[in-house]
Amino acid sequence: MLVRHFMASDVVTLSPDQTCHEALQAFQRHKVRRAPVVQNNKLVGIVSERDLLRVMPGTCAQASTIAGEAGMDLPVRDIMRTKVITLSPSDHLKQAASIMLTHQIGGVPVVQGGQLKGIITESDIFKAFYGILTSTQGWIILFEEPTELADAQHDYVKLCLEHGCRVHTVLKYPTATGSTMYYLCVAGAGVDSFVRKLWAMSNQVVLVE
Repeated sequence: MLVRHFMASDVVTLSPDQTCHEALQAFQRHKVRRAPVVQNNKLVGIVSERDLLRVMPGTCAQASTIAGEAGMDLPVRDIMRTKVITLSPSDHLKQAASIMLTHQIGGVPVVQGGQLKGIITESDIFKAFYGILTSTQGWIILFEEPTELADAQHDYVKLCLEHGCRVHTVLKYPTATGSTMYYLCVAGAGVDSFVRKLWAMSNQVVLVE
């Protein structure tokens, strides 16, 4: 699952010389919350809704100290962030998700050879994982592995196969309490037997549908 398969290649961009007012109009017209700033086909910065709010008169206490009533007439170059985190089209989707979580940002420009190739947002990642969860037919099994079982490193895919099930999808993620949640999409005649085995191992089966 690579970034290039899920990024938007038709990107709304800004020029450093455009005004903040023009940037806001572009955001509203295209329904976006951030835009890369491009000059001579090179990525030179990025502007978000939050950046624009800082210079809009009457929206926050900082507005008057930053630019006063003329804030929206400022050129984009005066408010854009020039230290831009980027991804490559060949980067894995997991890396994109990790960057957004770590830096608390909602989108990352995709660059190759210095050229802007696209942008990937949190919505794109959500759609990608939703597609994984809904792309196959079968039984959905959601269960919680308690902390004391984690050290045993059980191979639930192998266990599922031993009970006559085919495994389509496996996802796991840690919880705040130290346990691990597993999401499996399986098919086959042995689903009931597999679920009983999960319970017998002290796993907490949350959902079977």
